Amino acid sequence: MDKSILNIAGIIAVVLGILCCLTVVGAIVGIPVIIGGIKLREYSNMTIEEIKMQKENLLIWTIVMLLLCTLSGVLCLIFYISLDNQSLFTSTKTNSYYDDLERINKLYKDKVLTKEEYEAEKARILNSRHS
Repeated sequence: MDKSILNIAGIIAVVLGILCCLTVVGAIVGIPVIIGGIKLREYSNMTIEEIKMQKENLLIWTIVMLLLCTLSGVLCLIFYISLDNQSLFTSTKTNSYYDDLERINKLYKDKVLTKEEYEAEKARILNSRHS
């Protein structure tokens, strides 16, 4: 997943936070939104491994953003979910091709994958075996 989604979410949060701070009452919401936007931009400059180590903090900021700045929160949520799923179809050195085929077959039978997605993943696994 592209980390630029976190950068965009951060920029949106900072801009909306600044707009909220135009009024004294709005500053109550605006200041935490600005801080959250800055944190999201910091996450976008980290490596995926660093972000995974900070995963709990990212979830907290995602929840805060969902409550205070919905658009940024939704973008963070998309990134957070994709952080777990990005290795869904990648083979690891310890897995055999048969394990990968069984896993995608189960996903297909559970209707998580469409027939086209299943066939594409099966072809990718079989082609990587011969490479």
